[in-house]
This record gives sequence, C-alpha cells and structure tokens, in this order.
Amino acid sequence: MFERSSLRYAHTTGYTSLIYTNDGEFVLTCGSDGDIRRWRGIDDDDPSSNCLGEFVVCLAQKGDKLLASTDRNTVQAYTFPDLDNDGTLLRFTAPVICIKVAGDILAAGSEDTNIKVLKEGENQPIDLEGHKGPVLALDIHPMGKYLASMGGDGVIKIWDLSNGGQDFKTISDLPKSNSFENAKFFGTPCFEPRHGNSLVYANGKEVSVLNCSSWEVQYSMTDDKIKGDYTCCQFSKDGTYLAAATDKGEISVFDFSSRLPKKCEPPSTECQAITCIAWSNKNNDELAYCDATGQLGTLFSTEETLAGGDDLVENAEAMDGFDDIEFADDEAKVNGEVPFNSNDDDDEDDENVVSIEKLKSKVMSYANGVTNEDEETKDSLENMRSATPSVVGYGTSLPKMFKQQEPFQPSSTPSHLEHRYLAWNTVGIVTLHADSSDGAIDVEFHDASVHHSLHIPNYNNHNMASLSSTVLAMATESSSKLVCIALAASGNKEWSVQLPDCESVEAVCATSRMVAVSTSMQFLRIFTVMGTQREVISIPGPVVCMAGYEDRILVCYHGAASSLKQQHLQAMLLQTTGLRLKCQNITLPLTPERQLTWLGFSDCGSPVFSDSMGLVQLFNLKSNCWYPVCDTMKQSSSVSNNYFVISLSERSQILQAVLCRGTSYPMTNPRPMVQELSLQLPLCDLEHEKSSFEDTMLRASIMSMDNSEKTVKETAIKLFALACRNEMEMRAKELIETISSTDLLMLAVKYATKLGRIHLSDRLSELLPQIEEEQQARENEEQLVEQSLPASPLILLKAYQNGSSSNPMKLAPKSMDLGSTKKSTLKRFTFSNSPTSTLHKKVPNDSLLATPPSEASQENFSGNDTESQMSKASSESIVRTPLNSVNPFASKRKISEVDRTILMGSEKLKMVKK
Repeated sequence: MFERSSLRYAHTTGYTSLIYTNDGEFVLTCGSDGDIRRWRGIDDDDPSSNCLGEFVVCLAQKGDKLLASTDRNTVQAYTFPDLDNDGTLLRFTAPVICIKVAGDILAAGSEDTNIKVLKEGENQPIDLEGHKGPVLALDIHPMGKYLASMGGDGVIKIWDLSNGGQDFKTISDLPKSNSFENAKFFGTPCFEPRHGNSLVYANGKEVSVLNCSSWEVQYSMTDDKIKGDYTCCQFSKDGTYLAAATDKGEISVFDFSSRLPKKCEPPSTECQAITCIAWSNKNNDELAYCDATGQLGTLFSTEETLAGGDDLVENAEAMDGFDDIEFADDEAKVNGEVPFNSNDDDDEDDENVVSIEKLKSKVMSYANGVTNEDEETKDSLENMRSATPSVVGYGTSLPKMFKQQEPFQPSSTPSHLEHRYLAWNTVGIVTLHADSSDGAIDVEFHDASVHHSLHIPNYNNHNMASLSSTVLAMATESSSKLVCIALAASGNKEWSVQLPDCESVEAVCATSRMVAVSTSMQFLRIFTVMGTQREVISIPGPVVCMAGYEDRILVCYHGAASSLKQQHLQAMLLQTTGLRLKCQNITLPLTPERQLTWLGFSDCGSPVFSDSMGLVQLFNLKSNCWYPVCDTMKQSSSVSNNYFVISLSERSQILQAVLCRGTSYPMTNPRPMVQELSLQLPLCDLEHEKSSFEDTMLRASIMSMDNSEKTVKETAIKLFALACRNEMEMRAKELIETISSTDLLMLAVKYATKLGRIHLSDRLSELLPQIEEEQQARENEEQLVEQSLPASPLILLKAYQNGSSSNPMKLAPKSMDLGSTKKSTLKRFTFSNSPTSTLHKKVPNDSLLATPPSEASQENFSGNDTESQMSKASSESIVRTPLNSVNPFASKRKISEVDRTILMGSEKLKMVKK
C-alpha cells in the first residue's frame, strides 16, 4: 500500500514542478514565484531557497549542473548545489516549458511550439517543428533513438532522432490547450526506462501503452477508484511501477508487469490538480508530487516485505555444498534420534555452536513463507486463524502515526543554520554566530536601561538560550552544564551548574525570578536567578518546550503517543509563592496535522501558543478554556508568507510577529522589522457590523484589556441599538439579560424610550430586581476569588489588570480610630463642608431607581440616627478628607522626643512636651 504524507507549502499558486537529484538526497522544486527550493525531505522545515527570476517552469539535472527554464526564454545552466550561473544552453522565443536529459542528449520544448535537441559535442541544436500548440511535455528513448512530445494541439508526436529528427508517428484526439497557463492536461509521454519497449501516456481515465515496434496501442491500464482524469504519468527508475496523477489530486500506482493498480491512500481535501510527479532515484518506495496550488507531498510504500529474501534463498542453496560433511549430533537432533541421557547442554548454551541443518531449515522456511518450526505449531496457527479471523497476519502493515515533535526553544530558529536566533522576546534578542573560527553569542536589549549589549565568546558551544530582564540562561543539547549570567547582580554575575548522573539539557527557560531546566531524565530543575536550587520535579512525558513569566512556568510535554493525524500535548502550569509551589494540568488543543511552533505568556500572564499554520490560542485562567484569538495566515497578503511570533499583549490587543516571506524563520541579516497584528476571534460573518461588535465585546470579556468593562458596555449598547433598528427586540432584551449590568440596563431603558419602544422599555424595567441580584452575586463571587488569591496562586488576574474592575477603596489609607467625643465633634464639620454630604442628600431625589423597602423603612429614624448612618456611609465612600484619614507619609517621619505624646481634645489638638 502507498500512503501520503501531509502537504507542505512549496511555492505560490500556479504550475509547480519538481525533480529528485541524481543521488536521491534532495527534492528540487520550482514554481511561479521564481524560486528553486532544495528539500532534504518532506519533513524539512527550512529548505534552502534561491531566486532565479520571475518564474521557473521546469528543472533537470545533468551531472553537476542544474538546468532551469526561466523568464529569459532560455535553458540556463547552474552549478549544483551552489547555483551559480554557468551559461546558456538553448534559446527560444517563448518560455521553455519542459526539459529532458538522457545520456548525452538534451531536449527542450517551448511555448512557441518548437523543440530543440542538443547532443553533447555538437554546437548547433536540432530544431523539431510540427506542433501547432505549446509543447507541454516530452521524453527521450533510453537508447537515444526516439523522442516523444505532447503538444497543446492535442497531438503526441514521435520523432526519429537517428534520422535527423523526422516525425514518423502521430497520436491525436487528446485534450487541447491554446496556452501553457490554461493547460490542465500534460500527457507526459514516457518510455519504459530499462529497454524502451513501451511508450505510455495519460488519456482521460486510463493510461495507454504503445508497443515501440509497431507503434500501436497494446493495452490500457485503469484504476476504478479514481474519479478524475489523468494529467501526467511517470515510470519508476527501474520500470517496475508506473504512477499516474489526476486533476482531483488522486494518484494511481500500477505494477507494470501485472498491469494492476496498487492500493493508494486517497487525497486530502487540500490537494488540488497534480501538475508534476517524480520517483525517487534511490528506490521504488517513494515518489513526490506537486499540485496547482504550489503544495508539495510524497507518496511512500508501507508494504513490509522480508528484506533480503532472495539472498536467504541463495545462501540456503549454497549451503547444500556442506551436505558431504557429517554432523552426527545435528542429524540425530533433526531426525528426532536424541540419545537418552545425552549430555549436550553445554553445546546448546555455547553461542559458537552452529547447526547447519537447523540453519538451512529455518532459512528455507522463511523463504517459503513458513515461520513455524514444526507441524504442530503450524496446525495450531491454522486453528487459531480460523477461530479468530481478526488476528493480524504476517506482513500486515501498521498505520503510520503522526510524527512527534522534538524539544525546541520558543522564538528560536533551526539549529543547522550558521547564523540563528537563540531567543527573541520582549526583553531582547540573543543571536548565535556559529563560525568555525570564532563562534560568539550577541545579546541585544530593546531597552538599554535594562542592560547594555553583550558579546560572549561561545567556548562551550551553547546552542540554546533564554532571556529575561534579570538573567540570561544558556545551555547545550546533550550537555550537562547550565550557564547563567545575572544581569542585575554586582560582582561575579556568572554562575554555572553541572547536572548529575549524565543528565543532558533538553530545554531551558528564564523568568525575572527563576531559571528552569528540563533534562533527559524528564526532570524539571528550578533555580533562583542567583543559582540557588529550588525545586526538582518529574515531568510526566517527553518535554516539547517551556515558557516563563515572573513566578510562573509552563512546561509542554507529550501526554500520550501520537494518533494518525494529531499529537497529544499536555502542559504543567507551575506557580511559585515563597517556598510553596502549585501545579495545574492543561491540555493543549492542537489542531490535527499541525505542530506546535511557539509557546509563551501574554503581558498579563495568560498562557499562549501558536501552531504551524499560524493559529494563536490564549488560555483564560478564570474559565480554564483556550480561545483562538488570532489567525496570522488570514492577515497575510500571500500564502507563502509566515509569521514568526514574538509576543502577545492583552492590554493593547496586538500580536507582535516578524513577517517571513517564503520561509518559516527570519534572517539574522538584514534584521527584519517586527509587525503588530490585531487580535480577532474567528466568529461567523466577520464582514458584518454585528459580528465586529461581538468580537470586540467577547475579547474585552475574555482578556485583561484596558478599560475592559467600559468597552463591554459600549459595545453592548451598540449591539442593543443595532438589534432595535433591525426590529429584533427579543435579541436586544436577551443581550441585556446576558450581560446583567444595572448601568447597562438604565442606558438600554433610556435608549428604548427615546426610540419610542415603550413595550421593550417596560420589559427591561421588569428585569431590574433580577439583574441586581445577579450582579450582587457576581460581586460576592469576585470578592471570594480575591480573598482566595494567597491560597490559590493559580488565580493570576490582579486588580490592576482590569481597568475598571479594581476597587479604589482598597488604595485609600485606613481611617483613624477616634473616640466618641471626637466623633461627635467631627460630624457637623464633615457633613457641612464635605461634598459627599451634598451627594448623599441628592441621591433620593435624583435616583432613577425605586427605593427598596429596606431603605424606605429607614426614613422613619430620627435625625441623629440618619446623621450617624450618613457618617458611616461617608467613612466608606471613596473620597477622603484630611480629617478622616491619616497622612500616608507620616510613618516615614522620625518622631522626636518633643512629639512623643499627642492628646486629642474636644475642640483642638494639644501637643504636650514629655
């Protein structure tokens, strides 16, 4: 069976071509963006790229030269792998569409309907003219006798190269195309590569096979499982298999000798019409393909065959020459004639004793497909198979699981680059220059007041680092040493530690208060900034990456084995308070067929991660839910662009990222610019005004943005007005019920009354007691949450993170404890001069709300009781006067011997000397 890999973006949308290098080590792709990319495999995350022009249509390799067709209407030669220009081989009047190299013959076809053939040692090419449309594909006979070409005029022509290039065979009635850009069918005629006895070409839903002796159709091969029409086909290197691709992304692999199709995995929904396929030059187990959207994929064989089975048979036959040698003991054992009390235990235990007969019997049984040593085992196996037909038989292939990620550092670039980023965050940038002569690490800070720039010789070959405002942590993969530089320390700033028992560093993380290291023993070792060992924790699985924020650390690890299309990632959220530590387990909702590319914290301490397709998700610590807050690919102007995430700000509602054009990682030189992307939830119908308001309101309620409550109320009243204008009063009422805010309710009542919607206004007024009760319950719950902060450090939201939710009363100084005499003296002054007294007197008359029964019953109290209640209310109000509060700076003043005693009189303060 042949299975597919996941698709990788290779080039921009348009015709995309590819070839394997002669040694089969690389896949070379080209496309409409003018780039040539060299892939080490489908899993290569950072292929090398070279721009050759505005577009590159096709490639071919000849020795150490790479041939390419560019926008210059030429076949250009380049050195490989340096890709330096090495001259022009052929010139046309239109772009070259196809190039073929066979032995010492080079052939190329152009959109100007001409074909040119250049033989080695000759200066002038042979011109082949006869097509009335662009030449879409061609192939050369393995012996160099013939050339087959497919044209946009719907004709395949066979040219005799041994006779000056005469056209002697024409095959017509194929799909036509007047230009290469509009072509959907390429035919790709190709000769059988070993002897050249057959010529095949795609024709609708079948692949036709011609006999090269009679040039007549010998037979056709079809696959009942395909739904589209074949666009191209290609032989494997030894001619065993023939692959054909369709305009719906399907691929059929035929066994050319048996003419039967092999079982192939169907395409994904992302795969479009396939434009080019190529077999690996190493073996028949893999082929690569590109589609019309510029995506690259591979098809690989999963059949488990007994490797070297033919060699085993040959070895067994060769062993027949040892039949003349007498091995009495072996023959006796094989024939079952083992003497009683035969003392041969030593022979059985001796590793150097080899039984030729046993070896021959085992080898022949494997060669014949029999793995049992005796008939009883064979019979029992047959009985077991008949009783349990679900038992997996010999040679059954297991499904291929999604590849698990190796450990990596967030905001770092791949380790194979000579100049790379070790860390890039809101504090600064750590760059590694791995020169062979003088390797060094450069540290640049965004704010020069934090620390000056550093240039550190890389004697220890550090290849991972983490930077915070207080410490720089560095380590090396497969090394046991951690080196840290305390930025704010004086004296000896550098300290290092050696991990015990040959533990090696897998990941490192630095915050403003801690340094954490994940080791190969799945230990998490936590140190203080100055090097004090603080914690040693076991991680439940192989670590993927880590991130930190102040006194919090987020450790991501593999929670279970991967499934067919998805990784199962878990995370530990650690919070330290003094010597105590709290842990919360979180599951990362990674989208299927994607990988984790970045992990970090927002500026308010919320965990954030990004995947390989640019989806950024944020974890809300109140609801314990993940929210997709930004899709960077939707904000990109081209599908070839990627964003390298650096940080996320909840207060400013922006995502800081670096735009990478055509690659996944930024270059170190020139230094790229950081862009700010706006956050947006993936709601439905975002182009509508209603969805835009809903997005703003939801983000304000989920994240700790500035003036979040004010934003929620403003956006909610806009949605209320929009619902009223659209004659949807029930939606408007439902919105007010959902938010449950008395301030918003009064605004909604006023707006509904202004619009003349009396019934809606009355229904909203009836909600007042219910909303007041819900609001009070919510405030009580928030109070309990605030009180539980010391006991539950994982409630990370603080008062200053929410612009309007903080209580200013808690910021005021405590009131002075006065005696009863002083209180009665201050009453008249407080309520005669304080502005709060006037405010309290006006509240009963100006209030729009009905007076509750509890307040109405208090009106019968005497004036003294009323004054005492108002005095109590004024003491709890936000406004403080010099007479009912303490000078917050008084504690900083030294008390002299003269001011040691202060007595409070009934009318004035008297200072008495000691």
